[in-house]
Amino acid sequence: MSNTLELVVRFVFQAGVFFFVLRFLLQACRVDFYNPISQGVVKITDVLLKPIRLILPGRGSIDYASFLAAWAAVVGQVYLLAALSDALIGNAVFVVSYELLEVLLGILFVFKWAIIIMIVASWIAPGNHHPALALVQQLVDPILAPARRIIPAMGGLDLSPMLVILVLIVLESALPEMFRSVFLG
Repeated sequence: MSNTLELVVRFVFQAGVFFFVLRFLLQACRVDFYNPISQGVVKITDVLLKPIRLILPGRGSIDYASFLAAWAAVVGQVYLLAALSDALIGNAVFVVSYELLEVLLGILFVFKWAIIIMIVASWIAPGNHHPALALVQQLVDPILAPARRIIPAMGGLDLSPMLVILVLIVLESALPEMFRSVFLG
């Protein structure tokens, strides 16, 4: 298979996974629906999610269709790349389960980078009300709130993002280990 074709396939599928994960998180964190960036994500993903929602509606703030679409995109990428390179895929249950882990790691990735963006923006442009910064703030507030109860602000310095990033990094390293122990014995 051509490296260029593989690169294009990976980019298209990973962009799709990113947008589906972002859509899932925007709804789960109850981010402002009328934010222009939220509207863009909704427009990009709605084409594929509307038919899925007929079969799998969401419940409360959990959008099962977005999560399923992200999972299906990761699995689809693996099988398409294998088909294009004439590679054999092993146990289908293992592959589908492993790709669920990839989606969970993608969620952790988005949260981690959103917190980093929030921290940098608070240094560079404190009090800025740009729609992207408002979206990032609303996205990370639900996971920062418990940490803020544990570590209160000290003289205007909020250390709770450091605790949450530490927990996210630990989860990023622990989840693959847990997966290996469950599926590989």
